[in-house]
Amino acid sequence: MKACKKLAAGLLAALCIGGTASAADILCENPLLNHMLVDSSYVSACLDAGTGNLTGNPLNDLFINGAGAGYGFIGETSWSQSGDTGTFSLSPALWGAYDSIAIGFKFGTGNQPDEWFVYALNDGVSAGIWTFVNVFDRGGGLSHVNLYGITGGNNVPEPGVLGLLGLGLALVGLMRRRKS
Repeated sequence: MKACKKLAAGLLAALCIGGTASAADILCENPLLNHMLVDSSYVSACLDAGTGNLTGNPLNDLFINGAGAGYGFIGETSWSQSGDTGTFSLSPALWGAYDSIAIGFKFGTGNQPDEWFVYALNDGVSAGIWTFVNVFDRGGGLSHVNLYGITGGNNVPEPGVLGLLGLGLALVGLMRRRKS
């Protein structure tokens, strides 16, 4: 028995020491232009990429009027940039108001069409790191970072509400029966 415990402890230690993180960069690209990378510990997918602007206005925001149909503009969020990398952060309280949150990065590209990239954030993520892959080595300055959200994905009534509704219907039925 002692030998089994030692073997199990040794295997557990080897897994902890030798194990690697399973996070990987998720590429978001417009194949003819530059690219962007964000680690999968922060985002789950690239939702869309393109040229032009992310305005936040439902009338002309390229993400909302394209692949982001169903998302609403939440607002801009905090970010920093140093060279081709940077950080982003948002209020953790937003996760109480939205079922899904997407983050959109808009870059200037030095007299080329401006580029944008939108990712789906992992649940509960409130900060992360990004990398702009400047293929053409022009521009690359981050202009702004937008947040988009979806609410009401699961509108199932609470059991208490259903119970009250059932009780009310039963009372209405009894009242009708009593009158006749």
